[in-house]
Amino acid sequence: MQIDERNYLSQLFDTYGKLLSSKQFEVMDTFLNYDLGESEIAESTNGSRQSVHDAFNKAKNQLFEFEKKCGFLNEQEVQKNKLIEAKSLLKNGKTDAAVKILDEII
Repeated sequence: MQIDERNYLSQLFDTYGKLLSSKQFEVMDTFLNYDLGESEIAESTNGSRQSVHDAFNKAKNQLFEFEKKCGFLNEQEVQKNKLIEAKSLLKNGKTDAAVKILDEII
């Protein structure tokens, strides 16, 4: 898994992780926050590597589906970009344009 994909998955987990089943949450939490692989997770949970693999893939697919339906991470990115634009406008003395963007956010 590439670093960008892992970071995005981590953001998804932080946002939607509590919506996963307890098994999916445990596997994803251990994978992302403790950097353990499937075999290590299986060993620590007394499960099979296949069950961990299945739980991980189901959890990953669920997280992507939650974002597809809810769009919270995408909306955060949009708002962040608007704030960056407003900040730039303020630095350049264009306060009216910055206020307009800030009003949109509010």
